[in-house]
Amino acid sequence: MNPDRLSAAVLERLPDGPLVVALGGGADSAVVAWAVSQHVETRGIFVRHRLVGSAQLEEAALDLGRAVGIDVTIVDAPVDEGPSLEDRARRARWQAIEGEADDAETIVTGHTQDDQAETVLMNLLRGSGSAGIAGMLRSRPGVVRPLMGISRADLREVAESLALPFFDDPSNEDPRYLRNRIRLDLLPHLESDYRPGIRTVLARAGSLAASDDRMIEGLAADIPLLDDDGAVLIPSSVLATVDRSVASRAVRMVLRRLLAPYAGSASDVMSVLSVADGETDTATLTNAVVVTREGPYVAIAPGRHAPPQPEIISVPSSMTFGGSSITFEFVDDVAVNRRSTLLVDAAILREDAVIRCPGEGDRIEIEAGSKTVRTVLSEHEIAIRHRSTWPLIVSDGRIAAIVGIRVAPWARPTTSQAIAVTRERGRS
Repeated sequence: MNPDRLSAAVLERLPDGPLVVALGGGADSAVVAWAVSQHVETRGIFVRHRLVGSAQLEEAALDLGRAVGIDVTIVDAPVDEGPSLEDRARRARWQAIEGEADDAETIVTGHTQDDQAETVLMNLLRGSGSAGIAGMLRSRPGVVRPLMGISRADLREVAESLALPFFDDPSNEDPRYLRNRIRLDLLPHLESDYRPGIRTVLARAGSLAASDDRMIEGLAADIPLLDDDGAVLIPSSVLATVDRSVASRAVRMVLRRLLAPYAGSASDVMSVLSVADGETDTATLTNAVVVTREGPYVAIAPGRHAPPQPEIISVPSSMTFGGSSITFEFVDDVAVNRRSTLLVDAAILREDAVIRCPGEGDRIEIEAGSKTVRTVLSEHEIAIRHRSTWPLIVSDGRIAAIVGIRVAPWARPTTSQAIAVTRERGRS
């Protein structure tokens, strides 16, 4: 492989603006750093995991920076030995690199055709869908992988011909990791006994799957979503009528938003779709995420947080309570009738008046007797996830109002001056 031709091809794939090269200390990242070092405003980042071989890899990265004329930043991100080490190290590495890179910088990696083949095969073994089979994208916002069409062996030859400093990561020989077993055992076996050039075939399959995946992603992104007090609402009719692959992707997009960077399991997705189909009314997912049917929507919400503490009411004032924005103001016209506004007698909001969440057995007085707060909230079709934090106005130990819904008869205005209590809830 001609190094100059390689460098020209890499530079053609780079966007304008500053670059930051993800240096791992190996031959692949050494070549990509050499190729992009001619680009204006280029620097390198090495992530120090403090694992076996980390010191030698760091030294190689620093030597490489001096050799090709780029500054190298060392970011400390230690990873402890233990289960899922490879995955934890990868996540820590990306988090460190993206945290260090400026918004204007594009991250350049040394991923190769072999890396892509390994990723595709690994995801196939895990039963992944089109997104997994697509493997790594050649580029995505803020990240470019310009060497994806070139084999690891060819890049090593280039690194050696240019006398670039690099060090072979000893963890790449550890058979505990699935990727290493695929690289050292499965792929050579497939290539020798079943399909010569299997790495190229798998990389091509990944590219084809990526095209299909982009279409699914685009269709899923067109499904309207509503943000409501930390939850995300999806129209259940849309989930039930679009193609299952599109519905599943839309659900994964929502779960990734709530559980970033995790996008939920296949079981999580099926649970959400079963609620959308009306097969069940509610489901609990990974990390206590709750799915419920709310009218025409499927609501996906994080697990419950501690309810807000009672707050003393002052007039005039504004406060945020349980996801609601509530204002208290004096009014002279008791006929005020704005949406989500209640009128209460000014005399009841004395110094001991508070706003608090509903408690077990709470009741509000009505014209004939009383009703439980839970019953009133249910009659007004308040979503289950909101009922435990719905704001109540309490004066002298009695529930004067369920904000936005009902005022007890004894708390209604009796003079020309009243207090308007207005509740607003953000939804987008």
